[in-house]
Amino acid sequence: MRSVFIPAVMLAAVSAGLVFSASTPAIGVATTSTNLLINDAQASGNATIFSGSTLQSGSTSAQVHMKDGAELSLLKESRGKLFSDHIDLEKGSAHVTGYAVNANGLKVEADSTASASVSMHGKVVEVASLYGNVHVFNASGLTVANLAPGRALSLTPQEAGAAAPSQLVGCVAKKDSNYFLTDETSNVTVQLRGGMVRENRRYQVNGNMVPNGGPVSPATQVIAVVGQKDLNKSCKGAAVLAGAGAAGAAGAAGAGAAGAAGAAAGAAAGISATTAVVAGVAAAAAVGTGVGVAASQGTTQPAAAGTNPLAPGGCPTQAQLSAGQAPVPGC
Repeated sequence: MRSVFIPAVMLAAVSAGLVFSASTPAIGVATTSTNLLINDAQASGNATIFSGSTLQSGSTSAQVHMKDGAELSLLKESRGKLFSDHIDLEKGSAHVTGYAVNANGLKVEADSTASASVSMHGKVVEVASLYGNVHVFNASGLTVANLAPGRALSLTPQEAGAAAPSQLVGCVAKKDSNYFLTDETSNVTVQLRGGMVRENRRYQVNGNMVPNGGPVSPATQVIAVVGQKDLNKSCKGAAVLAGAGAAGAAGAAGAGAAGAAGAAAGAAAGISATTAVVAGVAAAAAVGTGVGVAASQGTTQPAAAGTNPLAPGGCPTQAQLSAGQAPVPGC
């Protein structure tokens, strides 16, 4: 009988109860310092991960290196089903680089040179950009948040879904005959239809999303305004358009800082700009400006003032620096 050599990682997968099939491709390798569950079977050390595998971490985090170079850190006591381009997070927290997370009806995407932290707390999904630009979409694929580096939001899908009324605060800009507003909390740019607004003024706007409204770039949706409040603050609407255009329909990374400045001005005026409702998702700004990572403990904590958050694995790679990622203090 001819002997067959089976690599160690495949042996680990076999011991975990995985079944090999041509229709179930291997998508990566999981590594942990303790035990983890793969499809409810115990595994330790290194194990090959197949599309559709369910992972559950134990007392420490589990690292998954995807075949295409994406990275996933499943923090302690977390669970999710893995696919080649995303994880369906069922409980707990995950840090991803160049990968997507589905959680409670929301899809969080981290650019190829970006890293995101996603945590589930009941119906609330907490999202933070550890570095790079991170985007969040609702179940219909509409943009509900754009996070610049160091920004963090708590997101809660509304029972009415995308039909829920929108509530936005931001500076109004005008281009041709169209009016735009970039919400200071979610960093999402919308096109305003109707209402009584003036450019270069800061407003609180309430309205309803127009289905198939055909928004003009850089907006990602059209809002039919049913009410507005002039917050008695002048602003530079042209900067809103310039910033949003630079990042395309996804929104501008720089607008996050502008939004923070606007939020401070709003607080001085007695208006809260830390909450918003965009395409049926309520967004609340997290306290502080960033999230630091203690991956070995599977926890997150506020970043030190004036510093950028670190990636799950520590400092940015040379490839990320070459792609334009800013150096992280202390690296």
